[in-house]
Amino acid sequence: MCVVVCDTSLAGWPTPRESHLTTLTERRAEYDQNVWDHTLDAFQLTFDERAPFDKDALDLLVGLTDAISSGQSNDDLGRTIASLVGHSEARLFVVLQAAGLTRNKILTDLKASSSALPNVRVPSTLAALLNSAVALKTACDYLAVRVRKVLEPLTIYEDPRPALEAVNQVSWPGWIRQERAKRQGHEAEYRVAVMLEALGIPFVPEEKAYNPLCRDAQIDAISYDIVVPDLDKPVVAMKSTVQTSNIGQFGESKANLEVTEAKESLARSYREPPMLVAMIDGVGFRSNIQGLNGVLENADEFCQFKTIWKGAVIAADLLSIPLHLALPAEAIERQGEFLRTYGSRLTLHEATAELRASLPATAIVDAGEAFLWREN
Repeated sequence: MCVVVCDTSLAGWPTPRESHLTTLTERRAEYDQNVWDHTLDAFQLTFDERAPFDKDALDLLVGLTDAISSGQSNDDLGRTIASLVGHSEARLFVVLQAAGLTRNKILTDLKASSSALPNVRVPSTLAALLNSAVALKTACDYLAVRVRKVLEPLTIYEDPRPALEAVNQVSWPGWIRQERAKRQGHEAEYRVAVMLEALGIPFVPEEKAYNPLCRDAQIDAISYDIVVPDLDKPVVAMKSTVQTSNIGQFGESKANLEVTEAKESLARSYREPPMLVAMIDGVGFRSNIQGLNGVLENADEFCQFKTIWKGAVIAADLLSIPLHLALPAEAIERQGEFLRTYGSRLTLHEATAELRASLPATAIVDAGEAFLWREN
């Protein structure tokens, strides 16, 4: 087992407040080398791998297919949808998915058209919509037209269930897109929070380790996903952003703007501003160069899913918390300057199967390409 104790007392080494990567070119090179392969990530697969429709969902869609086959008009079909859905949000989700819609799409469409329907007030959630007879009727009339376009071709089958399962699989990526995008960004900060909590490094909001969708920490009316150790004397303020697809031209500078505003705000709010760390990843940033470059240039440091361990090392260094870090040999060489910068309380090991086996399983905290632990 190779062990290296980092000694940052050597003359000429950068202080913890200085970035170890001084040029955008260096930062871009590191980013590109470690981009998250979301197609292999277990979290991503929970969205990408769609389970088959259950019996209730199939029976619901078979009922709608039969209603179309029997010659029901759109008005009648709307009433059939309302009858079959009832007050079940899960059943409404099935109809929405089959129609190629999303949870937000139907609400925004209904609100856009409600100006011509003065007696209809469209609720802000689907749960509330299900409890409004007038709004539900309007929604089911809207759905009838769209469901017919999908299910009418299936009326040629004596048993449409296999074809309905094909609809399930092909409509799933569109149905889950918004939910996946929302949770994908929160997944990054969630993993940071879980890592910090397991290592006993204090942070706020503590709830992030259990509920990644909880409210962010607020400093000067700006949100931060994680602040270490607290809002009174912060040493790290983290903003996270993950993009796995092209976000379009109108979102190109958003990530950069958020980081720039955060840095300016921290400078106003504290005599000794905390280090601004970006948790940034995803192949989508390769088509958003303006946003990527802006974040990498303006954040004090950054980490990715593969290098998420950096967040713990920075926090531990600034709080003088001793840590053990095990990295693959090539990563030790590649991250040498970073380790010298933030290694004041770090014991560095080469990650091997033998080292992992020698440690209590409960002590090990996996963090991307590394694993960490603290002495008891």
